[in-house]
Amino acid sequence: MATLVKKGNNWYIRIRLPGGKEKTISTKTGNKREAERRLRMIEDQEFLLKAGMITENQLENIDLKEARKRFEKYNKVKNLRPNTKKAYTYTLDYFFEAVSHQLPVKSLNESHIKAYVRLLHKKKFKPNSINLYIRHINSFTAWLKREKYTLAEMKHEKIRVDQAKPKFLTPDELDNIYKQCEKNPRLYSTLKVYEALGLRLSELHHSRREGDFIFIDAENAKGRKQREVPIPLDIIEHYDIAMNNLYHPDALSHMFKKVAKDAKVDPRKTFHSLRHTYALRMLMKTDNIYYVQQMLGHQNIETTMIYTQFSPELLRSVLKEKTQKQDPKSEAGAQA
Repeated sequence: MATLVKKGNNWYIRIRLPGGKEKTISTKTGNKREAERRLRMIEDQEFLLKAGMITENQLENIDLKEARKRFEKYNKVKNLRPNTKKAYTYTLDYFFEAVSHQLPVKSLNESHIKAYVRLLHKKKFKPNSINLYIRHINSFTAWLKREKYTLAEMKHEKIRVDQAKPKFLTPDELDNIYKQCEKNPRLYSTLKVYEALGLRLSELHHSRREGDFIFIDAENAKGRKQREVPIPLDIIEHYDIAMNNLYHPDALSHMFKKVAKDAKVDPRKTFHSLRHTYALRMLMKTDNIYYVQQMLGHQNIETTMIYTQFSPELLRSVLKEKTQKQDPKSEAGAQA
């Protein structure tokens, strides 16, 4: 039986071997919760070995390349969203850049996962992006364990990231951005739609209008849940213009960056700031965080709670001008 013992500042796992002997393994951490997680990994492995259900020699001898093929086939059956499939593809591409695809899966260990994370840092990815890749590689190693290709799951901890407040666009910034689009009605209308509906960058491509609502079907929505967003009356014409000749998401993001720069907007504010702006306006108007969650299509209310970091007084002060300028019919449509 494996147990935890504290020696100095670190935790160790003590394993009783046949014949009454003991072996002590360092968890290399002073964090008890993390040490307990590693203990559970050892206990799972120990149970399987003692029960004679599996031995290292009984593990199927496949390499990482073959494991990837099987994992992608498994995800295909799960019918994941296209963006999620793409994320797993990038994750495994980088993993194979750090670890040989010919490595036997049963030889995989935490040092290989650490090499992968070091590569992500070397490529100078932002912390949030690194955590996304860590989450996906953790899913891959968890699947390897469930399928009995490995004896233990190699779960890597995410890096700590200071939570930044959402960066929204002020009425003056929006006006300056739209001034840069005066000679491009198509871009003007497209940005108006995103500002008014709070859509994610790729969602406009998968949307449709029925009356006063925009629908995003479950298969193309994050969280695989259909979403209906009320469209203000004065945005319907802009929506039709945008849908008549859609921009590729990457091209649209690049064009926004250029007009925002010409408008002298804070460079830390990106295309996604249009969605943040929408969310904060909805929160200020409705004072209903659950309604905002529904409009944004968040699976967890915790995600939506980031918008409560601002004081109502600040939001009223900063967004007041835009609210006053809005057409009353548009506001009523948003509340519907």
